[in-house]
Amino acid sequence: MNYKIKERILKNLLVEVTKKYDYLINELKTENLPYKDKLSYDYTTNLLNMEGFKKQLKNLSELAKKENRKIAIIVFDIDNFKVINTSYGHEIGDLFLKSLAKKLKSLSKSNWTVSRIGGDEFGIAIYDIKSKDLLLEVEKLKEELEKFHLKIGDSIVNITVSLGVSVYEPDKENNILSSLNKAEIGAYQSKRKGKSTITFTSEQIHQSFKDLEEKRKIIQYATQNKDAVKLYLQPIVNLSTDEIIGGELLLRIKYKDKVLIPGDFIDAAVTFGLLEKLEEIQIENLISSRFLKDFSNKYIFINRQLRADNISSIKQLFSLLSEIRKTNNINFVLEITENSFVQNFSVFKNLLEIAQKKKILIALDDFGAGYASFGYVSKVPINILKIDGSLINECITDKKYQAVIKAISVLSRDLEILTIAEFIDNHQKANRCKKFDIKYGQGFLFGKPVEISEFVNML
Repeated sequence: MNYKIKERILKNLLVEVTKKYDYLINELKTENLPYKDKLSYDYTTNLLNMEGFKKQLKNLSELAKKENRKIAIIVFDIDNFKVINTSYGHEIGDLFLKSLAKKLKSLSKSNWTVSRIGGDEFGIAIYDIKSKDLLLEVEKLKEELEKFHLKIGDSIVNITVSLGVSVYEPDKENNILSSLNKAEIGAYQSKRKGKSTITFTSEQIHQSFKDLEEKRKIIQYATQNKDAVKLYLQPIVNLSTDEIIGGELLLRIKYKDKVLIPGDFIDAAVTFGLLEKLEEIQIENLISSRFLKDFSNKYIFINRQLRADNISSIKQLFSLLSEIRKTNNINFVLEITENSFVQNFSVFKNLLEIAQKKKILIALDDFGAGYASFGYVSKVPINILKIDGSLINECITDKKYQAVIKAISVLSRDLEILTIAEFIDNHQKANRCKKFDIKYGQGFLFGKPVEISEFVNML
């Protein structure tokens, strides 16, 4: 018998055996399911099929109505999947789909529902998700899917995907299946745009996505062009003498002739994990600044969020600042918010020991906002309390706020801790803070944040 004929016969036999094996495995997995439920699952991938996905969406929508939750629906197509079938055969195509389904299951979370709703089309429902989180979730999903590949002999098959995203909001829409339809249309539009793209069918979500992408471009520009990260400081003064004792270092990005404040980019920096990089550049620029020598015997306050994943970077910051302090005789103060202080108290105690050795001062920012940290302050040697601006704003007329400020002042005096009142924007508030024996102040009354060159002229 001709060799090629034998090869074809063996190949066909292998395909039949494989199909039978897959059938038996699938039967085993679903043997405890009623027959009608088996009809809700896709034979090849063992994911929910379109019918099963629609049923699950209806169930989720009923729950969403009761709990007033949003449901994100993501539909994605594999770009050029026909090429895989044509080049390698349908058996390899099915193997690819099975492997991709396993990948999808490994990526899914407890609030995800995953399905195969067509030939090369998959659907995902995410229950109870915020718009901001959805943007990042979809980007991560696309990135992970496009990392996926299948090795066939000496060849590696990669894919790109086109995604459509809609959001079901029970107070605005009755039928969740119309949201599914919108997501399918979005995936189709992504293919028409050139593939490997994401289309948000909700105008609000689409605009949020565009805004977030624009912010990411700005942040990436700043990380690649370090001069774009500008050094701005806001004065902190002695309330009795009006002498500027130092300033709080603030993060700013210069982009296209505009100076952007954190409110313009900080959410994207956190979302894309780029905030720490911006903060590193800020400190690098400070160290290399020709104005650093002008801060001798002054205070520079540096604000950082205390998190479990950034402890090592804060320790490195302590070492850097300690070396600069020795050379330039500058008093560096690390500001940590009251909230992060309470939530990470055990970690904070260890950091405080390191700070003391490095002679770095520690300030609690936004103190008094939560009223939860009074007991904690007495347990660790904090150097400075910055009284939250919400208290200072009401210090003229509200007796309850006045009582809290007085309590903070007495506590600080007894524990030998310095106090700084934030958000002072008029003389009336400044005078009231002096009556409360608050030593220092910060706010627009004494100066807005300015670039370091201008700040030095104020000293």
